Amino acid sequence: MMLRGKPRVWIWAVPATVLFSAPLAGADDHADLPPSHSVKPELYATGFEFAEGPALDREGNLFVVNYRNNGTIGRIAADGTARVFCDLRVAAPAGERKPQANGLKLDRQGRLVASDVGAGRLLRIAADGKRVEVLAESFEGKRFDAINDVALDLAGNIYFTDPGNSDADKPTGSVYRYDIQSGKVTRLDTGLAYPNGIAVAPDQKLLCVDESARFRVNVYDLSADGAAGNRRVLIDFPRKTEGVVRGGEFMPDGMVFDARGRLYVAMWGGGVINVVEAPSGKLIRQYDAGGDLATNCHFHGGYLYTTVASKEAVFRLKLGVEGFDYGAGK
Repeated sequence: MMLRGKPRVWIWAVPATVLFSAPLAGADDHADLPPSHSVKPELYATGFEFAEGPALDREGNLFVVNYRNNGTIGRIAADGTARVFCDLRVAAPAGERKPQANGLKLDRQGRLVASDVGAGRLLRIAADGKRVEVLAESFEGKRFDAINDVALDLAGNIYFTDPGNSDADKPTGSVYRYDIQSGKVTRLDTGLAYPNGIAVAPDQKLLCVDESARFRVNVYDLSADGAAGNRRVLIDFPRKTEGVVRGGEFMPDGMVFDARGRLYVAMWGGGVINVVEAPSGKLIRQYDAGGDLATNCHFHGGYLYTTVASKEAVFRLKLGVEGFDYGAGK
């Protein structure tokens, strides 16, 4: 169950030998980041069917999907009290399809932008959690399959991924942009092998999208009008970890930028957060996420909060750096 009162904090200890014991690259340029082996994840909250999509507002309220049951969004206040913020099954039913949020972001009005992976919809939820708008559910007359994650730019435009049933042998996933002024949906790219996590760089000039089925993160040049081009590989991750890193498949999932433009990638299977320098693509740190099935991450108050599906929990890592303030959260 979700913890009541103040969140109980305890250390999920991992032997230092399984993580890189020194900065991986660019040590002089990233001295503000603690060494990989020195950060131990703290358990922050439990009680999730499938922990994903963390988002925090300026007051430190944490929003996470699938609180107690799939299809809900939970709100954990800074004092540790928790409640269901929105039940999409009630507030936004979708006929035979089952609503289930996956990625979350807060806009400048304090509304939650959510990817509905269950019903293939892009949603916006009022600050009180009572009203849900369907911003988009199709492109050129075809319904979205399973919108996975969302990102915002400084103007409030929404970028999102729809992996559908794509994989490495059937790269049919796509990336889209929702224009906040016109409501128009534009397909930015397609032919991707399970596009998953997505993030806009602080300078608004780069868009990062990972391809989980190809174990890599791609980067695009982002123009002022929102067009994305010149796709290239930012970093390839090894499928199997060897020796000095945690064992398991290294499949990139959700990701977020810090204020300095470094990309933090939750690694499903690897159980770590990989920190990548952009646009060089250098792996500069690797932190234990708290459990094997790390799904996503978000900054607030010098901590990086991680969602871990295998633990049905949220952990936090004390890094002492701030996230990029793209909207209502930080």
